[in-house]
Amino acid sequence: MSVGWPDLPGALLMLGAGLLIVGGIVGLAVWDARRRNSPAVVVDVAGAVARVWVAFTGVLLVATTWRWLSGGDTWIPDIPVVADLLRDQTCGDVTESVPATSMTLVCGYVQSADVTVAGLDAGIRVLLATADVLALFAAAAPGVVLAIACSRSLKGAPFARVVSRWMLIGAAVVLVAGLGAEILGSMGRSILANELFPPNSGDVSSTGVYRVSVSFWPIAAALALGALGAIFRHGERLQHDTEALV
Repeated sequence: MSVGWPDLPGALLMLGAGLLIVGGIVGLAVWDARRRNSPAVVVDVAGAVARVWVAFTGVLLVATTWRWLSGGDTWIPDIPVVADLLRDQTCGDVTESVPATSMTLVCGYVQSADVTVAGLDAGIRVLLATADVLALFAAAAPGVVLAIACSRSLKGAPFARVVSRWMLIGAAVVLVAGLGAEILGSMGRSILANELFPPNSGDVSSTGVYRVSVSFWPIAAALALGALGAIFRHGERLQHDTEALV
């Protein structure tokens, strides 16, 4: 969660308000679970929060799709550019410490910029739109898995085959969608930066490099979901064997 406000106390107040809203949703779920005499309040609340998260992601998916299909000017964050903060002093030129009696900027540069683009190229639009949609699918997958697992647990079948199956499906979705979102997003932003700000074109320019990046969180999340799926499948077999002995 990130908020902005003209003054720091106001920003902290808005952040607190956001956290209170989240806390209110959780509190409402706890109250509803107790009102219904749920056999497992924590599981019930976790499932409710997961369903809210999936619904919120669905709303974002609709808004994102509309944003990319509506045409007109398009806002795109974090495209890779290079811009020195001090025109007469770059970080590569600094060879010794600068004496100062107060906090003084010695050198600095910007590595990314948020831009609004008119007439965005169709190929870049497809890359960035696909990246945003895949990122939302990757974010929604754990919520779907958690909602299903909590639902089956409340029905007395925590190790049902459908739970382990959805955990494995969720692992695949997180891995493919998470990595695809990062690869396509970084690729589209690099192409856009090189077209808008050719290398060495002035005070602000692209790096001249096509940067494609991935992080390890989709791999780690997919491994975690896959491992849980295997554990739940093993639990299903143990439960079946136990029931057969009774």
